[in-house]
Amino acid sequence: MNRIRAARQALGWTQNGLALEAGISARTVHAVEKNRPCRQATKRRILSALGVPWALRFEYFASPRPVRRPVPEAFEEARSA
Repeated sequence: MNRIRAARQALGWTQNGLALEAGISARTVHAVEKNRPCRQATKRRILSALGVPWALRFEYFASPRPVRRPVPEAFEEARSA
C-alpha cells in the first residue's frame, strides 16, 4: 500500500480531508496516492499535513528517476574520433 495513503488512513482522513489540511486539491492527493510524480512543494505540504518530517520523504515518495537525453550525433562522432 502507498505510504501516503496508509498515513492518511491512520489519521482517519479522507482524500478530501488531507487535501484541505495540505492546501492542495483532492485530485492531487489522488494522483500522489497512485504514485504519480508531483512537485517538491506538494510533497512538503502533504508531509507537513501528515506530521511526517521532511527527512523521511524518500520513504513516502519514490526517488526521482534520472532524465536520459539523446546524445547528438555530432557529439558522438567527435568523441569516437
